[in-house]
Amino acid sequence: MSKINEQFKFLLTANFILALFIFSASNVVSQTTVNITLCNDNTLYEDPTGETSNGSGQYFFTGTTVSEQIRRGLIKFYVKKDIPQCAVITNVSLRLHMSRTISGDKNVELRNVEKDWGASFSDAPGEEGFGTQAESGDATWLHTFYNTETWTNPGGDFSANPSAVIPVGGVGFYTWNSPQMIQDVQSWLNDPQTNYGWMLYGTEDEAATAKRFDSRENDSVSFRPVLTVTYIVNDISLYTASLIEGFFDGIEMVPDTLKITLRNQNSPYAPVDSEKGLSNNLGDLNNCFSAPTGMYYIVVNHRNSIETWSKFPVLLTQNYGDYYNFTDAANKAYGDNQVLKLGSYCIYSGDVDQDGLVDITDGGLVDNDASVFATGYIPTDVNGDDLADLADASIVDNNANNFVSKMTP
Repeated sequence: MSKINEQFKFLLTANFILALFIFSASNVVSQTTVNITLCNDNTLYEDPTGETSNGSGQYFFTGTTVSEQIRRGLIKFYVKKDIPQCAVITNVSLRLHMSRTISGDKNVELRNVEKDWGASFSDAPGEEGFGTQAESGDATWLHTFYNTETWTNPGGDFSANPSAVIPVGGVGFYTWNSPQMIQDVQSWLNDPQTNYGWMLYGTEDEAATAKRFDSRENDSVSFRPVLTVTYIVNDISLYTASLIEGFFDGIEMVPDTLKITLRNQNSPYAPVDSEKGLSNNLGDLNNCFSAPTGMYYIVVNHRNSIETWSKFPVLLTQNYGDYYNFTDAANKAYGDNQVLKLGSYCIYSGDVDQDGLVDITDGGLVDNDASVFATGYIPTDVNGDDLADLADASIVDNNANNFVSKMTP
């Protein structure tokens, strides 16, 4: 009897451990590592006239030359292309190949650049150490974009503290890696408009410390810069496409703020999570939701349009990018509640007072503002031209005549 009990206990324990392992494995957030090679690079050559650059050369430089002229390298990677917007960065490393120097170990720092800059068609001859005449759009010692926009400070605008620093000696590969680099890349991902990259800041207080690094244009692909990023995605990453009738001209939509809400699939369809964001000119929007994996109705709200729900609940998954396109069929919306305009399906415009119905009240609000020539970011501007006028009234009247209203489960 005791033997059977012991066997039973063993099986129970084994099954418990197995179940615990399966549960734990299912909840482990997997990490993804990508090598990003799409970048821009250039050199700021110390030059009081700001005429020198090397936007398309095979090399970029840092440090000080034998003749005591300063070189500062610039490099910027396009992280948004390869990393989901909802990603949490866990590790970052930059690998560069240093191909020419006459000095021994010298510290090379990465400094966060604080203004955008360009790399155009300038291509220095020979070993490229002296640069060449800057082309339109190049970064120079004085210019962010030659010759129309300038740095606040000659030699570039950059952070006071380095993001990383390593000694660079003889010819070979060198890798920078630090917690601050993780923060830098995370900030560039969260707000791509602040991605100005890093400056390579070398030893500038003594002569003959210059280092030459191989650029994105280098003939040897294996010597080109590589940014390696490891990340996890904890949230639901949802990419939506939705067009607003009045804001869409058949080719583009006036960008505007949209609110995307995830609602429970079961009555009373309670909201679980919502995010606001500015669409692009195609009506596209990418949002991150902290909701768990599950089935949700996707709901789009706009300041003067009809609230629109997805046709059915949609399975949305954490750690995975999901996509929902309202624009390619009327039946992508609940009740087929969209209007076909110039080949694309759009969310109805004209619900100025946001009561779920386009009616005479909305028309009256537009007429009142139109009569006093109201302008700006106002609800009665139904076509996105910052003006309440007859064009807006026409959209509202047409949809009111067709009894357009919100349709929900």
